[in-house]
Amino acid sequence: MTRFSRLTLPALILGATALTALPLAAQTTLTVARSVDADGLDPQKVSTTQSSQVTDLIFDTLVTLDASGVAHPGLAESWEISEDNLTYSFTLREGISCHDGSAFGPEDVVFTFERAVAPETMNPRRSQYGPIESVTSEGNVVKVRMTEPYGPFLSYLGSFSIPMICRSSVAADGNFTPVGTGPFTLVEWSRNDHITLKANDAYQGFSPLIENKGRPYIDELKLVVIPEAVARMAALRSGEVDLAEPSLEEAAILENEPGFKIYSADLSGQQVMAAFTWKLAPFDNPEVRRAIGMALDRDSYAMIAYEGLVSPTTCPAAPGLIGVDLEKCAAWGTSYDPDAARAIMEGLGYTPQNPLKIKLSVHALPGFDQMHQMMQQHLAEIGVEAELETREVAAFFDQMSQENLRTEGTPVLWTMGYSGVDSDYMTVMWQQPGFVNMGVGAELDTMLADQRMLTGDARVAKLQEVQQYLLENTYAVPLVSPGWNWLWASTDKVDGFRTGFVASIIFNDVKIAE
Repeated sequence: MTRFSRLTLPALILGATALTALPLAAQTTLTVARSVDADGLDPQKVSTTQSSQVTDLIFDTLVTLDASGVAHPGLAESWEISEDNLTYSFTLREGISCHDGSAFGPEDVVFTFERAVAPETMNPRRSQYGPIESVTSEGNVVKVRMTEPYGPFLSYLGSFSIPMICRSSVAADGNFTPVGTGPFTLVEWSRNDHITLKANDAYQGFSPLIENKGRPYIDELKLVVIPEAVARMAALRSGEVDLAEPSLEEAAILENEPGFKIYSADLSGQQVMAAFTWKLAPFDNPEVRRAIGMALDRDSYAMIAYEGLVSPTTCPAAPGLIGVDLEKCAAWGTSYDPDAARAIMEGLGYTPQNPLKIKLSVHALPGFDQMHQMMQQHLAEIGVEAELETREVAAFFDQMSQENLRTEGTPVLWTMGYSGVDSDYMTVMWQQPGFVNMGVGAELDTMLADQRMLTGDARVAKLQEVQQYLLENTYAVPLVSPGWNWLWASTDKVDGFRTGFVASIIFNDVKIAE
């Protein structure tokens, strides 16, 4: 029998009124200003980083990566790799929910892979999935079978390139609505204006890069588009937004102002390097390439041209990626030594009075411009006269595709930036024909193919062999990392923001001070 206390009706009404009058907890909204919008929210249809930064907040991955690029459990609690390196068996976690409340399971994983590799999907990142032959499930285990070994697979599985999609994302008519297991769910997308996400109350996170493994602390995340850098900084200074993408110059200013924090994408895999049209004399001589490498002062480029917001680097793959050891690369490659460089060039007959004439071919990006002017001066000091040629990005790479094929004419020293989540991007760059026809030769091709056939320590050793070859022969002169594009600024009220691999943005630990 239900018992009531001896409260009169007016007292009951008064009590109810008092309860409804209690203040509700304030909703915390973090507003982020970006320069451009996503071009889509289907992770198997997009290729821009700006799009993947958003999908990475909605979807999670089978494995996760720590700051050294080592794979850890994610939606898969464990995995096994067959002795022939062809079959990956992933045991999935139980108790994971999709945003619509349905249970995440092996059917969603099989669906994700089958849709990703289907020709009709036209997935721009299809190559990163590797040579998949079949994907099957038995109980709570999903098996991915390859036609040949593919060493980078786990790295890509831990990046925003291969997120796991809940089947309910795709309606019967083919329409896509993003439904994942990630820390945020989609509320609204007004194209070229804003994207609003809300915290996933049921979230379970496993990434080594986050401390808060549960629901994000903030309730709402609003990504607004403000194309002009000046306007973004004005919005940050006024408090209209909490976090924004600054220009390189603005980041340097804000770093020295109280009340602001600056973040760079330390795990972006971004790298800036110098390379040679090595088929053209005298760049076909490794000693000439080595002398030029010793003339380039990467420390000064990092501190002056890039405002101290990046670091000098020594490896052909970026810090934090598998197989990268900066100390070993420093021993294999060149270090700044203008006197030794000058001696080499003088021995070959080149002096400031009788210089080697080359082209310094570049494209314009923040930080690059001042670096190139400094490079001209450094080269002049060792008897190399560099004529600076600047082109827009698309025209620049078209031009270099032609320059790298030539076997006669004026030699070209050129710079470029690149990024990725795995050191395997050296395969794309250097295996013949290579990126913009910069491929080197059969010996390196074999090493690059071999590293894809390996896993674990054996793959690390082979990747380091590749880097040693590139550096000892001075096909590449690494300059700075993490690069040039991905900088963030916030007010000092924001705590816990960090970036992940390939410039992903992580809000799981973010708190906003009152």
